[in-house]
Amino acid sequence: VAPNADLLSLKVASFDGAVDVSQAIAAIDWVVAHRNDNGMNVRVLNLSFGTGSTQSRILDPLSYAVEQAWKKGLVVVVAAGNDGNGVPVRTPATNKYVIAVGAANTNGTITRTDDKVASFSNCSSTRPVDVLAPGVSIVSLRNPGSYADVNSPSAVVANRFFKGSGTSQAAAVVSGAAAVILSKFPSATPNQVKAALKQTAQTVPTGSSACQGSGLIRLDGIKKVFLTDEVE
Repeated sequence: VAPNADLLSLKVASFDGAVDVSQAIAAIDWVVAHRNDNGMNVRVLNLSFGTGSTQSRILDPLSYAVEQAWKKGLVVVVAAGNDGNGVPVRTPATNKYVIAVGAANTNGTITRTDDKVASFSNCSSTRPVDVLAPGVSIVSLRNPGSYADVNSPSAVVANRFFKGSGTSQAAAVVSGAAAVILSKFPSATPNQVKAALKQTAQTVPTGSSACQGSGLIRLDGIKKVFLTDEVE
């Protein structure tokens, strides 16, 4: 989505994805503290994970960490979760100071008329997802010998690539879109990036009633929004 973007990868989990929440918070804090080191200029933080915390966004420590990152100028993009339509989004997507991303099923076509909310994507009226992005059968780079690679051999594409589905993939698409926006409008705030994505998103034709109001991102029209609205 943003082919000229530099990527900074912070590994916090074990080979199978297991991690204590304190490790994730430490990584977020590290990004906030070092975002401008050596000219890195980190602007977007992608979190393709979530917890089942029952604490409110005000009390949950992971939620607090992402809110502080947002207020420091980082566009925080968070996967909503893969528990199904009608299931509340996972923490820290519960926090309003992030872009909570649900997954859309584009049915492998360019046209939008057959797009729908992916059946596995979390979304509910208590905290609707902010935007949807393609999240079904997304092809990306393969990591040979990894946990996912070993346990999902049928997902390998042309030996070099790997196909996966989930709101994690959708969040990565939105992170790329945010990077594209910031490359064009480097002074944009996280609030403005979020507003631009939401205002230009296109409602998908079909999907669960619990996900109504969710729109699929589209980058055309972003410039007009910034030129006319400058929403904070």
